[in-house]
Amino acid sequence: YVVKIFDLDGPFQRYGTIVFDVLVLNIVWLLITVFSFGILSGPALTGLYSGMYAGVVSGEGYPFKQFFKRFGKRFLTSLLVGLFTMFFVVVSLFNIFLIWTNQFGSVYILPFYLFVFIEISFISTYAFPLLAHSNLKFLDILKNSFLLANKHLPWTVVASLLNTVAVIVIALIFLGAVELFVFMFFGMGIIVWLNSIIITKKILTQYDNFINVE
Repeated sequence: YVVKIFDLDGPFQRYGTIVFDVLVLNIVWLLITVFSFGILSGPALTGLYSGMYAGVVSGEGYPFKQFFKRFGKRFLTSLLVGLFTMFFVVVSLFNIFLIWTNQFGSVYILPFYLFVFIEISFISTYAFPLLAHSNLKFLDILKNSFLLANKHLPWTVVASLLNTVAVIVIALIFLGAVELFVFMFFGMGIIVWLNSIIITKKILTQYDNFINVE
């Protein structure tokens, strides 16, 4: 029985490969994001979703080959989507902070900025899986992300909460919570793994007319 555990097809090999793929894919994403000062976080996230699905979720592809394949093929569109979502998230959060601390505007416009933040969060939750598994253009990515996010709202909320956890932890690290830095080496990989199951496997596979999940 012990020998079977360590067999090439045994659980140790299988789960060990998953841990390795998640960790190394996460580190590749981290290096690209950090050394580009966050500018290339969009293309890196597209590659991470593609590699994670191929190597860990479906187990039918080569994760690192798939990462760099989609990173290059969808580079410009991913860059635009990443900068677009980053801009509106930062602006909406900054305005929410100013209103909350009575430094700007009226409290009555707070729901508007909260709505913008939530919808952009929903859109970004679908945008990068779509970039990883389709050839849709920039505006089509945004449109379909909005439609899918609101059509599959329960799963969207779950996936968006996972992304929010990542954003909060990264923000806390930048604010000085260095004890959380270990999250950077595996946290995003785990979140993308879970969201690949929730978004890609459960939802995007229903739309094979314009999505090629590979």
